[in-house]
Amino acid sequence: MMLSLLLLAQAAVSAPAPPAWKFAERTNAAGVRSVSASVAGYDGVSRLVVKCDVGQEPIVSIQFFQTAPLGQGEKPVGMRFDNGFANTYAWQSAGKGLYVSDPQAVTALTTLLVKAKAVNVETTNASNFAVQASFAAPGGDNMVRKVLGVCGYTLGVVPPLPPAPPADEEEQ
Repeated sequence: MMLSLLLLAQAAVSAPAPPAWKFAERTNAAGVRSVSASVAGYDGVSRLVVKCDVGQEPIVSIQFFQTAPLGQGEKPVGMRFDNGFANTYAWQSAGKGLYVSDPQAVTALTTLLVKAKAVNVETTNASNFAVQASFAAPGGDNMVRKVLGVCGYTLGVVPPLPPAPPADEEEQ
């Protein structure tokens, strides 16, 4: 009995801490401001990012990166929060990264992300083999709210569509 307790205590002490979320802000040479909250995956090769890019118009995205190519074009990506059902949306892929910037998808996923303890991302790679990665959730909404706020988003609220450009009046 005592040996079992010692082994359990040793396992608890030697378990590595989950990867921590990090906040970053930068502006590139073209004047595009980027603000992000990101975390490394438990696998050591994946990364999950919530990002706001402010150029001519603000764009919020959720991004997933791997070291192996993930393909090109649009593909389904599922995110599971606390081992719940997969929230699947069409993400855009480019090389080793995938992203979704649809305001409804971003709102739904960030709302679930800030309440979760764990996040799993499921998709396929360029060879159509399954890819899964696990991440620690941010442990609150502060960083995600900060990122969304830079782009004028409010956590849990789908932003209104931008106004349509004025129609040209027909000449009579």
